[in-house]
Amino acid sequence: MGSIGVALNGVSFFNQYAGPNNQPLTNEINSFDQYGGHPTGQKVYHYHLEPYYLTTKQGDDALLGFLLDGFPVYGPVENGERVTNSDLDEYHGHSHQTDDYPDGIYHYHITDADPYINGNGYFGTPGTVTQ
Repeated sequence: MGSIGVALNGVSFFNQYAGPNNQPLTNEINSFDQYGGHPTGQKVYHYHLEPYYLTTKQGDDALLGFLLDGFPVYGPVENGERVTNSDLDEYHGHSHQTDDYPDGIYHYHITDADPYINGNGYFGTPGTVTQ
């Protein structure tokens, strides 16, 4: 529960669950706005899925933010192709060059299927965040 990272616009990324006990987003998706986000009961606006505001403004292949381990999160497109879960490792990322990191870096991708942003833990050691 809570933030797993932050988008470049300051909005938190949350994991693929709607609440404790790994509840799927099935019903919660109905509360998402046109940008793919919604507030918690404590009014913390956040994304579980693609942040449509950012991908519309910056592009589907743009750097969108960072997870708590400091590694970047990119949109759902890479080299003109839509990224799928099968293209990524257990953490929902992979390593290679990007426009922002020409020497190469591990990075995550947002996809249109669960787990959407982050898979089974983090590639690096996660830090903490305050709301």
